[in-house]
Amino acid sequence: MWFTRQWGLLNVEERLEILPEPWTSFVIEFPTYPKQLINGKEESQRILFLCPRAESNPTELCLALFGSQILMHRLQQVESTSALSTISFIFVYSAETPDALRTVLAKYQTITNAPVMVAHKSNVVKSAHFVTEFLNRESLTGLGSQSVLNRGIIGDGAGPAAGQIFTPIDTDETLWTEALPEIVLVEEDGTTVHASHDLKDYRAEYACRFVLEHFSENINRDKMAERVNLSPGYFSNLFRSEVGMSFSDYLIQVRIDNAKCLLRRFDLSVDAISKKCGFNSLAHFSRTFKDRCKRSPLKYRKSPNAVN
Repeated sequence: MWFTRQWGLLNVEERLEILPEPWTSFVIEFPTYPKQLINGKEESQRILFLCPRAESNPTELCLALFGSQILMHRLQQVESTSALSTISFIFVYSAETPDALRTVLAKYQTITNAPVMVAHKSNVVKSAHFVTEFLNRESLTGLGSQSVLNRGIIGDGAGPAAGQIFTPIDTDETLWTEALPEIVLVEEDGTTVHASHDLKDYRAEYACRFVLEHFSENINRDKMAERVNLSPGYFSNLFRSEVGMSFSDYLIQVRIDNAKCLLRRFDLSVDAISKKCGFNSLAHFSRTFKDRCKRSPLKYRKSPNAVN
């Protein structure tokens, strides 16, 4: 597909030849968002999304970050530059920005003059929310917008210098960064279930890492589903299929495993441990602990190495 642009009496045909780098590229359109006026015509707002080609399901990743009301067009090896003519942002999901990625971004920026956001696992959700709220022209309070405004990412449309790369959104949310630990659930019939370490779906891995870091907080299935832009039912099915157990079982087991570690110490009361591990009452903690460990927290504290 070719794109013709006219300057004076000359017609210049342009096309974008995407470099064979290990990056998957999508143009994401937001048809339900406020339109932008292009040459007197209302057009949907669009962003360019890039992620490593090793990402197993980039389509699902885009839906997780930007919601289901989007349209996606995967850029082909040879693509018309008209596909990028109304790009508002270049959004990159990548653990790092190697020179190969910078080369690709410089080529895209030459065409679009759009700002770049590089999001890592620890801030990808917050960065995606920043982009969607900006496209919706909603308040950016609390998203670090002032520093972004000052750096020229949002403003009079001049955009950053070609090739410039930003990681503008500092996250106040921490995720578990180490390898996923061994989480073992013993079901009522005695069956042992091991949580999978090899997670293909971004949202399931994000949920596990969030739980491992924030298990002491008020977390539940519905809140986690909302964080990854899924309905509670869909999230439940996705998590179980990826991890091998339900989200609730995973969360409770992480809390119980941490409670076991704390019970081996004697500087905290059982009540304090229950609160540190996210249980809403001592009674709830005691009941859940006994159900999972076949003995009360006090008995476990006295003989942590005893066989159940």
